[in-house]
Amino acid sequence: MTRTRPSRRQWWATIVLVLGLWILLAPFSRPLPGGEPFSFDATPEIRCGTPLVGIFGNDRPLADVYTVPLPSEGDPVEQSRVDCTGRARFRVALASLLVAASIAMAVHGRQPRIDQPR
Repeated sequence: MTRTRPSRRQWWATIVLVLGLWILLAPFSRPLPGGEPFSFDATPEIRCGTPLVGIFGNDRPLADVYTVPLPSEGDPVEQSRVDCTGRARFRVALASLLVAASIAMAVHGRQPRIDQPR
């Protein structure tokens, strides 16, 4: 029996499947409100749970947020909850779409064409 190499379609299906599972299972961060203007170095974030858990539970982490822009040590802070449920639902929907697309690509790639010998 001869082994066949995976086709490009099967490689793409595998890549899309891994990406979909990563989006579904990896925890993510949300920027905190208030504080400095947005920058990748200075904007504080809060960790949300995995999207799969976030859509079923009430994923609302609590964090201390500065109440004045350009905060410095000793400025007043207030506790703020960040709702991660909406972002978790979006990530689950996107991941489901990617997983379904990868399955469709893998199944379509396996079916022999009429002009190909079996």
